[in-house]
Amino acid sequence: MGRYRKKRELFAIDLTPLIDVVFLLLIFFMVSTTFDKYGQIDIEVPTANVDAKDKKVPLEIVIDKNEKYYVIKNGKSEEINIDDLSEVLAGVDSVSVTGDKNLKYQTVMDTITKIKKYGIKNLGINFNE
Repeated sequence: MGRYRKKRELFAIDLTPLIDVVFLLLIFFMVSTTFDKYGQIDIEVPTANVDAKDKKVPLEIVIDKNEKYYVIKNGKSEEINIDDLSEVLAGVDSVSVTGDKNLKYQTVMDTITKIKKYGIKNLGINFNE
């Protein structure tokens, strides 16, 4: 009679419950941790002292697609002649030129050249659709 010898099974650890325990420990330590209250850095940020009177809104010159000129002052627009630009620019520090997108760029450049003749140094250019 032949004897059949049974093989021994190797001992193996099941890791599934171990992963659950590690996850629970991680949650426990995250919840029970106290954060360092003294790790803050105090930064002194400078403040700006600007009055509303000091803010000057630039004069806006709008050129439409028909090459008509408009000046926007204090929220009101009025049509002007480009030859009367010296009267409009009296006492103005900055000017914004807004042109229609279908307008020739040369028209805008001619307007900028005329504005520069009157000593305006702060100049902005915009294009509307």
